[in-house]
Amino acid sequence: MSINKVTVLGAGNMGSQIAALLVNAGLQVKLLDLVIDQEDPNKLSKGAFDRITDKRKGLLFDASFAKNLSFGNFDQDLKEDDDSDLYIEAVSEVLEIKHDLWKNVASIAKDSAILATNTSGIPIEKIASVLTEEQASRFVGYHFFNPPRHMKLIEIIPHSKTSQATVERLEDFTSRKLGKGAVHAKDVSGFVANRIGVYALVDAMKRGEDLGYSITEVDAMTGLFLGRPKTATYRLNDLVGLDIAMHVAEGLLEDPAEKDFYVVPESLSKLVAAGALGNKVQHGYYKREGKNNLVYDFESGDYQAASKVDIPFLNELGRDLNKNLKAIFQSDDPAAQYMWDSLGNVLYYSAINVPKATDDYKNVDRAMVWGFNWKLGPFQIWDAIGFNEVKDRLKAKFGSLPKWIEDRNQGFYQDQEDISNVAGLNDYVKGTVWNHDKVSDLYEADNRLLIFVLRTPNNTITQELCGDIKEAVATLENEAYRGMVIYSEGKNFSLGANLDQIHDMINQGKQDSEIGDMIDQLHEGVLAMKHANKPVVTAMRGMALGGGCELVLYSPFVVAAAESYLGLVEMGVGVIPAGGGLAELAERVYLKNNERSQEIKDLQKAFNNVINAKVSKNAYDAKAMGILRDTDMIIANDELILEAALKKADLEASYNYVPKPVAEYAVEGSNYFAIAKADIQTLTSGNFASDYDATIATSAGKVLAGGDVPLNTVVNQRYLQSLEREGFIALTKNVKTSERIQHMLKTKKPLRN
Repeated sequence: MSINKVTVLGAGNMGSQIAALLVNAGLQVKLLDLVIDQEDPNKLSKGAFDRITDKRKGLLFDASFAKNLSFGNFDQDLKEDDDSDLYIEAVSEVLEIKHDLWKNVASIAKDSAILATNTSGIPIEKIASVLTEEQASRFVGYHFFNPPRHMKLIEIIPHSKTSQATVERLEDFTSRKLGKGAVHAKDVSGFVANRIGVYALVDAMKRGEDLGYSITEVDAMTGLFLGRPKTATYRLNDLVGLDIAMHVAEGLLEDPAEKDFYVVPESLSKLVAAGALGNKVQHGYYKREGKNNLVYDFESGDYQAASKVDIPFLNELGRDLNKNLKAIFQSDDPAAQYMWDSLGNVLYYSAINVPKATDDYKNVDRAMVWGFNWKLGPFQIWDAIGFNEVKDRLKAKFGSLPKWIEDRNQGFYQDQEDISNVAGLNDYVKGTVWNHDKVSDLYEADNRLLIFVLRTPNNTITQELCGDIKEAVATLENEAYRGMVIYSEGKNFSLGANLDQIHDMINQGKQDSEIGDMIDQLHEGVLAMKHANKPVVTAMRGMALGGGCELVLYSPFVVAAAESYLGLVEMGVGVIPAGGGLAELAERVYLKNNERSQEIKDLQKAFNNVINAKVSKNAYDAKAMGILRDTDMIIANDELILEAALKKADLEASYNYVPKPVAEYAVEGSNYFAIAKADIQTLTSGNFASDYDATIATSAGKVLAGGDVPLNTVVNQRYLQSLEREGFIALTKNVKTSERIQHMLKTKKPLRN
């Protein structure tokens, strides 16, 4: 039974964000809250609605989605025959309040509706105690992490009477509709993520304070070097809220078995008592006064300027997490010992919580990676250091290990196995056509489909990759394959051209030869994709910038994760898009055959996006920008893009696929080129752009215009691409472009020279 209509109970910070997430997933959502003003009974929910739909800071992917969101109150809008398929409660963490609300909701909900609470601390069994046995079978814990849009984790927590059908239905909804990662948790304090995560925090704090380490020293040792966010320990407490951390810790301490593990640091108790609750009150362990960053001092109980961290062992660590973990494990340096204890204690605590908190150790790793943004979960860390080595050391320290660990004689993960709970690339590969080291792989999948995988460093666009794209399309067309999917692993589809490679070519004066050849290769590759006689589908997530965006633009079909960020950003490094991006945007405008006034508006929109290096806020925004088309598919779960793309390729190949023909069209020419140059002059006159910005923008405007040619001159895309090539090469011969590229490579920030 599908879930299409949802009622969110509670319009506070979390309830509002959950409602926005549901609306963005295409659901009809009703957001309800208490009546606090009889003359304005919807005051709370209307305020939340306004925040969600705000034109500047709203939470929706597209303003049009607001039509699927309504608001109301508990008194007037919880009526008999309500047709919601799912109720999600996010009210105050007070059992009596939840009991009163759920008795009311359960009495009006249809018999098939799922009843879910977002509680983070109250046992699910206790909340469900006011329900009938049948109602309780549909009641479940459904714990989102903040902010729900960006945090992948949702914990599903059944109680003793929750039916398996309810859990399975909610799990499918979580993955397929919301695009989140479901973790099955037991109905114990803290569930999984908070149980392990808060233990990691209080353990690091207590031991650090006992050893005399300062707040900044502990944060330096327990953040990025351990594969955790830069908020590390104390900053994360400030972010989450010291009262929340204390609440979770105290909840866990209600279980006598936890008293050996959870020792609340004295500093945490003091600061909570003083009302220093973290970022929400502008001070906790850290405090900002004007431009000064202050930090709490344990001895004085006051805030002082943060001193520079000087821990020599940290100089031995870097960005390679696996190397860091092994270095920490093998070192006898005091700082390394502290860092190992921060890891080792968490590994042991994680082990004893299987099956106490969850039946599957992978769920612990999923919870920490998806809910706390760790690079690796505890059992992945265990494997990375060495299964037997860690096992022996933990046994020596703790005396004994859980039986399931004692009985285990191999690591937790096999080669290329990860924490994903959906099918991944390896599950779809049935054969290999080629493995071109650090360039691309071409695989065979079921139904005679191909998967082309980018393998360049950071999925950058290189000359070699361009050649492989052409070869892959030729393989598709000339052999007995039916369709192809273009895919990349990692969090971003592609960040664009390899700037180091281009900069080297510029320094060697090879603009006309090697840079020109690279542009030609890319043009030929994207055109081969676009006009292939069999379907090509690109599956993308994360960022697709510059050349990466151009690959997406030329793909006949795209499956994009909702959290996709696309843009032609070359302006920031002193060049124009030259992989066909401008040519494709222009062709799309001209093929609409609109009135000239609308055509000029559409060209101007594309022009402004390019010269401002605009990146979409999400995939729906990319549609509004004209990068994605209405025919392109957007899905919530970024782990399902490959599955969806393969299904799309199979579908298109099954029913008389008609390739896109080469088109010719009349362009605006000098007419629009003059408009673009006038706009550029306005920007420079108002000091909104430098003279060199104007030079680059003029080159981009010329391509979109179709060249400095008479109005209605008929051209094709090859011609527009030649204008790109000409403009790009000319700009790379200018020292100011070289300066921009150097600055970007050095600082990761654009230079406006």
